[in-house]
Amino acid sequence: MGVPLVEACAEFVDGVASRDVQLRDSVWVRIFLPQAQQGAPNTPKPVVLYAHGGAYTVGQPNWLPFHAFCSTLSKLSHSIWVSLSYRLAPAHRLPPAYDDGSLALHWLRAQAEQQSSCSSDPWLSKELADFSNFFLSGDSAGANIVLKVAMDAASSNLAPLCIKGLLLIQPGFHSEAKRAMMHDKENEERYDRAVPIGETLDYAPINPLHTTAPRLTPLAAYPHIIVNASETDFRYETTIHFSEAIRGFCPHVQLFVSPGKGHAFHLDHPDCPEAHALHAELAKFMNTCTVS
Repeated sequence: MGVPLVEACAEFVDGVASRDVQLRDSVWVRIFLPQAQQGAPNTPKPVVLYAHGGAYTVGQPNWLPFHAFCSTLSKLSHSIWVSLSYRLAPAHRLPPAYDDGSLALHWLRAQAEQQSSCSSDPWLSKELADFSNFFLSGDSAGANIVLKVAMDAASSNLAPLCIKGLLLIQPGFHSEAKRAMMHDKENEERYDRAVPIGETLDYAPINPLHTTAPRLTPLAAYPHIIVNASETDFRYETTIHFSEAIRGFCPHVQLFVSPGKGHAFHLDHPDCPEAHALHAELAKFMNTCTVS
């Protein structure tokens, strides 16, 4: 697709260092570590597991838009971001992407457990990483991935890791009813190649509001959820309905609308005022969660 790639760099670049770690065949993560702030106490930082978008068929943590986004949020929120490279369709039709999200979550839980014996990954040591302030984040299809991971993990004991909140950025909600509104044949074809054989755009993890989808009540296990919707995205109405649906049983749900913007604008135009506003709001959300 001609997207620029960024190599990981263990030295600090614009206040953030990065490093790749292989979890298993075809699954790896890029860890983003922010530099200690001058004059501030060097305390352990919150940890975020992030899944990128791309209609489940394209994308990697080393793509410039995803690398830059994680680097920006790592620096702005003073937290460690762990960006997941998951298996892609059509070679791996869903649900492998969701399984890889769960794999990464449980790998991070193992890192949290290993802190006590000083055997965790060096960038996730007890001196650097605070797993009691843990977040799941994703944009577009990545938001659906972390939503599925959160739903599946809601009744699990992940201690000493504690999920404080979810950051769902312009979720990739789709449905057969809105297929005609996609206006992007290539994206439509990507989703058709991603869903399991025999499934449609009403596949539950893609359309969690469908009448056949599991109830969303397990999300009540998470104290804070922020949902970002782009005003001109055809998914806007569905995203609003989703936030309203979970508001009935989730303790704290925040909806943040990016006015006049389309899907994935924060990746395509990261320096626009609306992207800066989104970055600031996500960092503010995380800070509120960690002090509450």
